[in-house]
Amino acid sequence: MQAVTKPAPAPGFTLADVAEPVPGEEEVLLRVAAASVCGTDIHLYDWNPWAAARVHPPRVIGHEICGVVVGRGPGADLEDGHRAAVESHIVCGHCNSCGRGDFHVCANTRILGVDVDGGFTELVAVPQANLFAIAPDTSSEVAAALEPLGNAVHACSYGDLADQTIAVFGCGPIGCAAIAVARAEGAACVIAIDRNRYRLELAERMGAAHLVIADENVEAGVRAAAGGADVDCALEMSGAPRAVAAATRLVRPGGWITLLGIGDEPAVLDLSKNVVMKGISLHGVVGRRIPTTWERTMEYVRSGAIDAGALITHHYAMSEIEGAIQLMKSGQCGKVSLHPG
Repeated sequence: MQAVTKPAPAPGFTLADVAEPVPGEEEVLLRVAAASVCGTDIHLYDWNPWAAARVHPPRVIGHEICGVVVGRGPGADLEDGHRAAVESHIVCGHCNSCGRGDFHVCANTRILGVDVDGGFTELVAVPQANLFAIAPDTSSEVAAALEPLGNAVHACSYGDLADQTIAVFGCGPIGCAAIAVARAEGAACVIAIDRNRYRLELAERMGAAHLVIADENVEAGVRAAAGGADVDCALEMSGAPRAVAAATRLVRPGGWITLLGIGDEPAVLDLSKNVVMKGISLHGVVGRRIPTTWERTMEYVRSGAIDAGALITHHYAMSEIEGAIQLMKSGQCGKVSLHPG
């Protein structure tokens, strides 16, 4: 079967023939119905320092996937035909974090398409525990995007959003999803901040009331959009050091910030002035809380509170991965969906 692979420690991906996986203990064999491209896949494509330190080629790429069960290993009991979205973080179940139920920060996390072979292919073996059943009326494309949507749901879960003024820094797919979550939770005003006008337009379609270009006047722009006041909460999705620092200055005393974006450089903050003396809460966000974030995410989609399909702007065959990657790097897209073939 064909798969998108990282064959060697160098930039680029290759479309290659690989052996069909054999599911192990408590694993199922999933026929991939749809997948989507993540920023992490861009890091792997570029072979940046994070990827070079983490990944050991050859590796089949891809972690945002949906599929249908077509086989199982010893101890797995899901029947063929079961449709499911996939949690990409494979946890150990026995470290201190897992013992507390904090599976999202498992000390031994392995990530599909990073540490083990992933799903930009026809068949993938995954732990049965990592599957979440999807409703019959949920499309495969939307189901594959539930994993990144869950990142946004997790980021929005650390405080009350109802009747609040929210600033979202970074309007890629997860940032735009966070805007949709904030609106679903009754936020009074959502301000979208990005330097990319395409993504700001997508943010507006997802429910942002005000759009602010991320330039040297960004803080004045956010305050003007907030009616001259501080914001109640900032959802930082870009990882840009300047954005992180600006968020601490823009959030009101007693407010909160979630930090999901990962930057290439450390952020320099005046912790004493802009965090400690303002009583601001900072929350680092990684992955999704299992299973609570998944349950909440799927309910948003099932109820129609969030139109996850609106985040998906382009479709490619997996064999067209080069074009999908270049589109993602251009920033002129939302979520890019991939299909076997």
